[in-house]
Amino acid sequence: MDWSPLIPAVELTIGILAVIVLDLLARGRHPWLTTSVALLALAGAAVSACVQPTSGLDGGAETLLGVLQLDRFSVVFTVFCCVTGFVTILATVRGEAFPTPGGEFLVLVLSAVLGMNVLAMSVDLVALYLAFETVSIAGYVLVAMRRADPRGNEAGVKYVLFGGVSSAVMLYGLSLVVGFAGGTSLEALSRAIEAGHVTGQPLWTVACVMVFAGFAFKISAVPFHFWAPDVYAGAPASVAGFLAVASKAAGFVALIRVVGATRMGVVPEASDPLTTFLPDGGVLISLIAVAAILTMTVGNLAALRQRELKRLLAWSSIAHAGYLLLLLAVWSEGALAALLFYLVAYLFMNLAAFLIAGIVIRERGTGDIEALRGMGRRNVGLSLALAVLLFSLTGLPPFFGFAAKLQLFYAVFERGFVWLGVIGLLNGVVSLYYYARVLGVLWFQEAEDAPVLRLSRADALLCAVLVVPVLGLGLFWWGAWDWARDVARDLPLVMGVR
Repeated sequence: MDWSPLIPAVELTIGILAVIVLDLLARGRHPWLTTSVALLALAGAAVSACVQPTSGLDGGAETLLGVLQLDRFSVVFTVFCCVTGFVTILATVRGEAFPTPGGEFLVLVLSAVLGMNVLAMSVDLVALYLAFETVSIAGYVLVAMRRADPRGNEAGVKYVLFGGVSSAVMLYGLSLVVGFAGGTSLEALSRAIEAGHVTGQPLWTVACVMVFAGFAFKISAVPFHFWAPDVYAGAPASVAGFLAVASKAAGFVALIRVVGATRMGVVPEASDPLTTFLPDGGVLISLIAVAAILTMTVGNLAALRQRELKRLLAWSSIAHAGYLLLLLAVWSEGALAALLFYLVAYLFMNLAAFLIAGIVIRERGTGDIEALRGMGRRNVGLSLALAVLLFSLTGLPPFFGFAAKLQLFYAVFERGFVWLGVIGLLNGVVSLYYYARVLGVLWFQEAEDAPVLRLSRADALLCAVLVVPVLGLGLFWWGAWDWARDVARDLPLVMGVR
C-alpha cells in the first residue's frame, strides 16, 4: 500500500510534537523558535502535498484504507489550509492578540490544519466527521485563548455550546444516512440513492435536514449563523480570519463530498428560466438553495447596521457563504470551478481584511469603524490596501473579487436559474453600501487628534503579500480560472459520482 498521501499529515503531526517539546524545554524564553518550527511544518506540508502524484483525468483515484482518497481536490485544499494557517500565525504576531504566541496557540493552529488535511481526503462519513470535529475543537479553544478578555471568554463559551449541539444533531443525521446507505462510505451512499432505497422515505428527509443543519453551523449559514458575529468579535482578529476562511472552507469541502455522493452526476438545469426558482435535485439541494438565498440576504442586511469592523466582516463572511451555497445548489462543472476560484479570492481578501483590522485594534485600542477616521491622510498605504479589499469584497472591477463573482453568476445564469442570479446580484448592490460607508469614514471624515499608525516593515510586507494578488489576479485572472476548471473536471471522478 502506498502511504505517501499521508506525508503532509505526518509532517504536521511531527510539527505539533516538536512545538510541544520545544515549548516545554524553552519555557517561553525563545518564542521565535517554536513559531519558526510551526511555520516550517506548514510550509513543508504544503510542498509535500503539491508534489504528490494524483490520478488525473484518466485514472481512478487512489484510496487509502478505504476512507482517504488522494486527488487534485484534496491536494488543493491541503495547500489552501496550510497557507491560511501560515498567514494566521504571522498575522497573530503582527496583530493585537499575542505579540509572542505561545506553544499552545501554535499547536492548536497546526491541529486544525491537520484535521483539514484529513477532511480533504475523507470519502467515508466516519472519517469525515472525526476530521471535522478535530477542526472544530481546535477552533473552540483558539477563540477563548485570551483568558483575561471577558468578550473572548463569552465568545468561546457560545461557540463550544452551539458547536456541541450542532455536532450532536449532525452525528444523529449521519447515523440515519449510514442506515440508508448500508455502509459508511460515500460510494455506498451513492449506490443506495441510485438503487432508489431512499425514494419516498420521510426519514431520509429528516436525515438530510439534520446533516445540513450541522454543516450550516460550520459554514455560518442562516438560520444557524447566530454564533458567528459574537465569536468573530470576541476572538483575536487573526483567529477570526482563520475561522472565516479555513474553517468555512472546510465546511464547503465536506459539503462538496457529501452532495456529490447524492447527485449521481445529475446536473440540474431550469426548464423555464423565467419560472423555475429552485433547482430540482432532491431534499438536500433544495435545502442548500433556500439557505443560499436566506444567508446572502440576512448577512448583507445585518451588515448595514454594524459599527464594529470585525462584526461587519463577520456578517460579510455570512453573506459570502450564501454566494458559495448558490454554486452548490446549481451543481455543474462550471459551478464547482467557480466555487474553487471564489475560495482562492476569498482567502486573500478576508485574511488581509482581518489582518488590517488587527493592526487597527493594536494601534487604536478599538475595532470600531470610527477608529478609521483620519487614516486616509495619515496612513495612505494602509488605507489604499483596505480600499482595494473592500472594493474586491463588493465585487467591483478590476479586483479579484469581481472576477470571482463574474464566474459565480455566470455559472448560475448558464444553468437557467435567473431568479437565483438576480437575488445574488441585488445582494451585491446592498453590500456596496456598507463597504462604501467604511470607505467614507476612512477617507472623507477627518479626526484632528488621530495619530499615525505605527507600521513596521513586517506589517507592510505581510499586507502587500495578501493585497497585491487581489489586484494582480483581478487584472490577470485567466490562468487561475483555467486552473480551477482543470481541478473541477476531476471532481465528479473523485467523489465517486457516476
